[in-house]
Amino acid sequence: MTTTIFLSSVLPTTGNYCVVGLKKDAAPRQRLTQTIEELQVRAEKLLEEGYDAYFALASYEDSTAGRTVANAVNLKSFFLDLDCGAGKPYATQEDALDALKSFIEELKLPKPTLISSGRGIHVYWALEQDLPKVQWKPIAESLKSLCVKHGLHADPAVTADIARILRVPGTSNFKDPENPLAVTVLMQGAPVSLEQAKKAFNFSDDVFAEMGEVPAHLKRELDPTTKLLMDNHQYKFKTILKLSLEGNGCAQILNAYENQESLEEPLWRAALSIAARCTDSEKAFSALSSRHPDYDPRTTQAKAASTKGPYTCETYKNLNPSVCEGCPQKIGTPLRLGAELIEPPKEAQVVKEETENGTVREFVIPEEFPFPYARGTNGGVYIHIKDEDGNKTVELICKYYFYAVSHIDDPDMGHTLLLRLHLPQDGVKEFLMPYRDLMAKDRFRDIISAHGLIALGKDQDRLMNYIARWAEQLQSSTKSEKARKQFGWLDDDSGFILGDKEVTVDDVKYSPPTGTTLPLVPMFGQKGDFHVWKDVINAYGREAMEARAFAFFMGFGNMLLKYTPLEGYMLSLMSQGSGTGKTTVLHTIASIFGNPKEGWMMLAKDTHNQKIQRVGTMRNIPVLFDEMTQLTVEGKSDLVYDITQGRGKNRMKSSENAERINHTKWATGLIATTNRSVRDDILSIKAMPEGELMRIMELRVLKDPNDNPAWSRAHFDRLYKNYGHASTPFIQYVLNHLPEVIAFVEKVQQKIEQAADMKVNERYWSIQAALAISAGIITRKLGLHDIDHRPVMQYIIKHIISSRKQNQQLMEEGSDFLGNLLQRRFNEILVINGTKDSRTGLETGPIKEPRGALTARYEPDSKLLFVSSKEYRAECAKWKVNFEESLERYKKSGAFIGMKRKRMSAGTTIDANVNIHALWFDVRKLEFFSEEELLNADSDGGNFSDPVEES
Repeated sequence: MTTTIFLSSVLPTTGNYCVVGLKKDAAPRQRLTQTIEELQVRAEKLLEEGYDAYFALASYEDSTAGRTVANAVNLKSFFLDLDCGAGKPYATQEDALDALKSFIEELKLPKPTLISSGRGIHVYWALEQDLPKVQWKPIAESLKSLCVKHGLHADPAVTADIARILRVPGTSNFKDPENPLAVTVLMQGAPVSLEQAKKAFNFSDDVFAEMGEVPAHLKRELDPTTKLLMDNHQYKFKTILKLSLEGNGCAQILNAYENQESLEEPLWRAALSIAARCTDSEKAFSALSSRHPDYDPRTTQAKAASTKGPYTCETYKNLNPSVCEGCPQKIGTPLRLGAELIEPPKEAQVVKEETENGTVREFVIPEEFPFPYARGTNGGVYIHIKDEDGNKTVELICKYYFYAVSHIDDPDMGHTLLLRLHLPQDGVKEFLMPYRDLMAKDRFRDIISAHGLIALGKDQDRLMNYIARWAEQLQSSTKSEKARKQFGWLDDDSGFILGDKEVTVDDVKYSPPTGTTLPLVPMFGQKGDFHVWKDVINAYGREAMEARAFAFFMGFGNMLLKYTPLEGYMLSLMSQGSGTGKTTVLHTIASIFGNPKEGWMMLAKDTHNQKIQRVGTMRNIPVLFDEMTQLTVEGKSDLVYDITQGRGKNRMKSSENAERINHTKWATGLIATTNRSVRDDILSIKAMPEGELMRIMELRVLKDPNDNPAWSRAHFDRLYKNYGHASTPFIQYVLNHLPEVIAFVEKVQQKIEQAADMKVNERYWSIQAALAISAGIITRKLGLHDIDHRPVMQYIIKHIISSRKQNQQLMEEGSDFLGNLLQRRFNEILVINGTKDSRTGLETGPIKEPRGALTARYEPDSKLLFVSSKEYRAECAKWKVNFEESLERYKKSGAFIGMKRKRMSAGTTIDANVNIHALWFDVRKLEFFSEEELLNADSDGGNFSDPVEES
């Protein structure tokens, strides 16, 4: 066990540490250090200079106040000093160790750490946690009593001494300078918990009451909230004495005041322990002592200073029980009678907090709460009241800061309060309370309990009254704020809503959330360093990063979609397999606005209505979807179509026969990652989906040829601690230069259209490209990144040209609807001549019979093809094709002759008297048709090609 490990195990984790050097005929050398390492270095220095090196077992608050009990803060171990040698309790260390072994075995104590001090033995039980000195002291006293009771001769001056110093292992004992002895570790023990220590040392919390000098509230370790609430109060002895003289206070204080000339010393000391904790303590000392014949102000102050806490009521009962009989007070100490709330400064308090998602947010606590309520300086809500006797006092109604931020006119919930609750462990919670729920006990209880606040019975009634007073105050002093259900641009283009912030031309101000936007507010915010974020993004300026850079640019460009004819689009980032960085691209886009890992990604398991709700809420902020592959093909098609409509579906009101006003309108796009082509998926359920194909821009994201996985992880992982810095500068630039920005986008669009020779039906592509490239240029000008837009622009122009060719090929193949139908229904085709045998006058037999249903009839002798109109229309419905449009191609070529009633099964054993409506084609004018292939093909369709499946 090294010296460093030993010191770290027995010393507290916080505070300043003390090292002391002692040497015969030399002044002591004492220094406080900030770290254990500094303490050890200092001890080694003392050793070199021939000093005995000691360390203090406590940590100290003030580095300039020295090693005093008053300055001590925490301890982390219990210890014994067993003296050995001539004239000592133990003649040798072996004797001391034998006695210690018996002591440990008898009491079943944990294994300690043992140090040879050169002559004696130092014994340590290290704790798992730091312990405040006021809690350490009584447990140490209990250990001290055990030693006496069981005959272990430990130095009584050491065991419970808060400011004790002991020798540093690894140094030397210079008591005999000619024969220095090493200070060494003999045995290492394991840390013990506080509960283990209490049990081992036979400690009971009742010891506090017996001591009478430790406050009753320290019988257990205080939670941080309680400690802070204690600091909300100050105490006045004048109030305690006044109440006592009136018969409403403490009879023990009254007895000490009225009988001070003859008061016994323990009771006088008890009264001084109360007065010493009051703001008017000097006057209180005089009031309690000045009539005593031996009164001396200095002696009185010294006596008061020697008390270590206000005496408890329990201690008073032990000292003077008769005076406490019939006391109506329900307090732990008479000090509570003088409690006054420390009024906080008359100014709003700003609290900065790092939320669960890592975003740093600022919360402003109002400077004044509605009368008669007040906030505590360190937390909590109090109410000023008067008791039956007219005495003013305060009562705590909530342990935490809890208040109304604003009153809101919510389009869905009506008039609503936005409430804020500061919880010590779970951070700040914001939630909405409709006015209609303010006085409904069940609904009020359900709302506050859902956000971590428990109040029952009288406590709930007081909280309801308190929140109702907030509503009254806000209504009388401020106009309700208009809540917005959507993020993005305001209707008049005067600002942009980002979470709970409104970005204007030259300011960022609070914007109250609604029930719709409140759950998404944590996604937004800033964290870390802008320059680190920028360095992460600049990686997309490397060669072969053009697809990623384009998608990132679209994160900004999406915010300009409102100023174009489009209302929605889809940008698909496609690659087969993982490791290409598709998801990271989505995270970089999210990082423009806030925390990239906080709820930005839509999931396949979300319902379609949830997805559209998210699109409508984001309004002008890009919607992100990771791994769209898992979504059904129909779901993809519906999502692409719906997002490009720019509004949600109309619905009827549930309570009346009327249509709801549709507030859900947007101008935004869906940026998604996928392992499979979305175009291929849509073609698998639609034969000619040209409209939808043109709404999709699909980019293949290839692996970075220069990628180093270790570098990539380290580089992009920084994104999750540095984000949210870029959106506000861009929005404010657009607000200040909106006409110029709109004109610039149009100019870039024209340039892209000329370079790619684009057609009118390709406007989705040209506008997407223009938005991304324009935003990339603007954001680089603003210094938000250093990515050159020119390679990205060249890339997207080439991509548009290539996509056009692919779409034309797909549409050409898909437009041959009849060929695809015959391919799918190959086994339902009857091949038979249409004319009778000239020799017999009988109908000829079938050349190829159908299997199952009869969909089509082909007559080789006349080269005519008849297709069941009913089945043809069913195929049109299945593949979402317009019936008339599907025939246009065949009308133009002359292949489609018309529609007639036809006996489809004539010449077969099937009932030949059934006439059905059939489509009539001349196969000599059908480009795909091959009689030879039809007759010779196998049951799977032979060489009849299926463009949809092959694509």
